[in-house]
Amino acid sequence: MSRPLKWLLAVIGIFLSSFSLYTIYISGKPAFDSYNIVGWVGFAIGFFILMLLLYYLNVKVGITYTLILLLLLFLMIGLEKLKHNNEKTAKEISGEMQQLDENGNIIITHPYDNLISLEWGTHNNVDLDLMLIDKTNNIFVNFGTPKYATDENNSIWLDYDYQRQKSVAMKEIISILGMKDKMFSIIVMNYNGEKLNQDAVVTIILSDRNTTTYTLPAKQFNDATNSIHVCDIAMQTNTITKVMKDFHNNITQR
Repeated sequence: MSRPLKWLLAVIGIFLSSFSLYTIYISGKPAFDSYNIVGWVGFAIGFFILMLLLYYLNVKVGITYTLILLLLLFLMIGLEKLKHNNEKTAKEISGEMQQLDENGNIIITHPYDNLISLEWGTHNNVDLDLMLIDKTNNIFVNFGTPKYATDENNSIWLDYDYQRQKSVAMKEIISILGMKDKMFSIIVMNYNGEKLNQDAVVTIILSDRNTTTYTLPAKQFNDATNSIHVCDIAMQTNTITKVMKDFHNNITQR
């Protein structure tokens, strides 16, 4: 094997492994969730290439590459956990005090047209996450990306996000302003894998003030998939299409 080919394979191995780790990091799913299986396969292939090159290249070089990839892997997992915990802790501290006004209305400090809420009982350590996805336009709003906007009249916010439920049931809230040309999917995920004993409830209030409520069975959050594709919303027509199926690597076909 020629030396240029060896180095080319080394570059391919490093790029494939690094890019795979990056896609896992930005997916919004837990690092070892089944949603990230393609990313882990890419990482494994890149890592395998580097292991083969240990035989052809200087051993010290191969070991250095391997250590760099392992450090990237542990750093990614650590940052994911730290960011998720810090963001949720900060939102819980402010949210538990300020979610409702004196009349019992949810406090939203910006204009919005549509409101999506998620609640899952009281006194539990289950970390359910409410997500809004438009794969066609690469839009993901979740705990890792709490806001998306194209301009001042078209925005999405994750207004409230909680790691657990205490004595008073708190709602996770996503609000939407504009976005009339989009089709969104609502996903709910059990982030930390704790067993949920109470059914969850998703409520959708659209700009025409029509309200739709879905009850999500607790047992669907306690299996290997741990995520539910609740429904799809066509913003232009305010049409909601019920799905209520497990959310795997791809959005269920409409």
